[in-house]
Amino acid sequence: MKRFRERKSWIVLIAVLLLFAACKGESPTAPPPGGGNPLPPPTGVNVVVTTSNANPLVDSTVTITATVTNNGQPVPNGTAVEFSTSAGTLDGGGTSVLKTTTNGVATVTLTSGSAGLVRVTVTVNNVTRTTDVTFVARPVTPPPPNTTPSITSVSPTIGRPQGGEVIRITGTNFNAPVRVLFDTGGATAVEASVQSVSATLIEVITPPVNIAVGQQLTADIIVLTQAGSAGEQRVEASAAFTFRNEILTPRISTISPNSGPVTGGTRVTIFGDGFQEPVQVLFNTAEAKVLNVLYDRISVETPAGRDTDPNGQGPITGPVTVVVRNINSQTEDSMGAGFHYKAAMQIIAAGPGGGSTAGGTRVTIEGIGFVSPLVVVVRTDQGDIGLTQISVTGTKIVAITPAIAVTDCGQDIQGPIVVTNIDNGDSADGPTFVFDVLEPAIIAINPSTVTQGVETSIAVTVANPVGGATRFRIGTKTVFPISAVDNGNGTTTFTLPLPTNFVFQTEDCPTGGSRLTPLNLDVVYAPAAESCEDTVEEALTVNPADPSCVLPPAVLTTTPASGGACAQVPNTVAAGVVTGNATITVTNSAPAGGQSLTVTSVTATNSVNTTTVNISPASATIAAGASRNFTVTVDPAAPGPFSSDINFFTTAGDTTVCVEGNGT
Repeated sequence: MKRFRERKSWIVLIAVLLLFAACKGESPTAPPPGGGNPLPPPTGVNVVVTTSNANPLVDSTVTITATVTNNGQPVPNGTAVEFSTSAGTLDGGGTSVLKTTTNGVATVTLTSGSAGLVRVTVTVNNVTRTTDVTFVARPVTPPPPNTTPSITSVSPTIGRPQGGEVIRITGTNFNAPVRVLFDTGGATAVEASVQSVSATLIEVITPPVNIAVGQQLTADIIVLTQAGSAGEQRVEASAAFTFRNEILTPRISTISPNSGPVTGGTRVTIFGDGFQEPVQVLFNTAEAKVLNVLYDRISVETPAGRDTDPNGQGPITGPVTVVVRNINSQTEDSMGAGFHYKAAMQIIAAGPGGGSTAGGTRVTIEGIGFVSPLVVVVRTDQGDIGLTQISVTGTKIVAITPAIAVTDCGQDIQGPIVVTNIDNGDSADGPTFVFDVLEPAIIAINPSTVTQGVETSIAVTVANPVGGATRFRIGTKTVFPISAVDNGNGTTTFTLPLPTNFVFQTEDCPTGGSRLTPLNLDVVYAPAAESCEDTVEEALTVNPADPSCVLPPAVLTTTPASGGACAQVPNTVAAGVVTGNATITVTNSAPAGGQSLTVTSVTATNSVNTTTVNISPASATIAAGASRNFTVTVDPAAPGPFSSDINFFTTAGDTTVCVEGNGT
């Protein structure tokens, strides 16, 4: 009945609005979004109902949304939409409410104070839609745990004003992170160093405080738990700890490190007990810079070695006395030779002690005072030989030796290792490093057998060649390389020209004659440094261009001899009547087995008072050791003396023998 009355009321209202619009003579306008008088809803609309939370907690608010469209378009603004609920309240009021649309959407809020299903119904004209919301009972939240810290005890309760002592604070709810403060009544509390924390125990190191000798100071201990967070809590134990400044006498037990460079600046810790701030620490007469003081240790920075010399004589090396003095009580202790000053840089060891001149030896140098950038050299008679650094620390250098040119194979190259810091000029000499001179050696000759006039060069490979002018000797002949190729493995291949004027020895042939014999020659690598020569004996065989046997040459002799008395032509009648001949004997004087002598031709010249001169035979071949007679017939032109030169042309040379006579 109630719903009917409500619906009847907005129907009447709509009718009134329509009448008012007609009186105005114009169409009704849309009311303002979300308010104003509702418009009559159209029929057959599409209504979609959604909820912001289908399972909210009891007493929470849920938004119910109705989206109304007509033919796919939002209904006009101000269209009436009725919301009703089976339980709870709408918009914080009753169980039914009338809303209007804006852009086709109308909303309402739903709240329920009890758990259970609530059904919301949405009505637009003749269309009704529902949605269900189930309110869930709120879970019961247990009360938060007690995190308030408490302090039950502090042990020990008395300590020295220098601090550095471990105390134990017991209690409850020590939730990390934790800070512990000692409040001595000054402007600010002094914070202790927390060493460990558990829920019931805190261990801290007491901070130092300033009080005079023989006095004491009471402190409240403040513990902050969950420090720095929103849950930080504080607990305080009043007068829980007392700093008591006793008159202490220092005692030095050990010093570490007990040595350092004369430049000073070494951080040294003095161990012992009874150290009481303020303290003074002396190295001989020079005051050290105090960095930190605890009851059982003092950290200082050493002064420069030159300041420890009471006579002001400059940097010193060696032991000094270390003195610790408690200033307030004027008590002190000393340790003789407690610290040793050493050179700013010192080479303690280096190894290995040698390597080859080919380089590549890895040398490790150990010492102190090495500061990069630095230079590492081996100082030799030939000058400084620099090493390439691989790594550098304050106490170790690793470097590699270079390949060096050798100018004398008679002795090794050596000298001390020297390290120099570039920035501060500090330098130190180390042990001797020896460069073992690798003597040159001919390791290959290619080819090792040649023929004169065929091969014109050879390749000679030398291991460990030295610098300077390079030359070779082949036998007694000096040659210079045409080219040199570094093989990258410590060897060099030289190309050498072959001499062309070798003098060969001869030997007798079994069948007679002689032949040239091969030469077996030494090959000598002969650089400018004579001590670096290397010889391979009879390493190169040189064959003659023609190794065949050669017979002894023919030797031409005549009887009568050339240039001597003429051969006589007796009993010769002039005017064409020949009555006498002359004989000339040609002999091949070569030894047995020698070459034959060939008379290729015989001629007559320079004839005087002759008609004809005939020679027989006209040519001949004469074996070694044999002879041949040549007959010369002369026809005088007239009575009286006549003569002619007989010319022999042979393979052993040419000769001339004269003939003469007297025609009758």
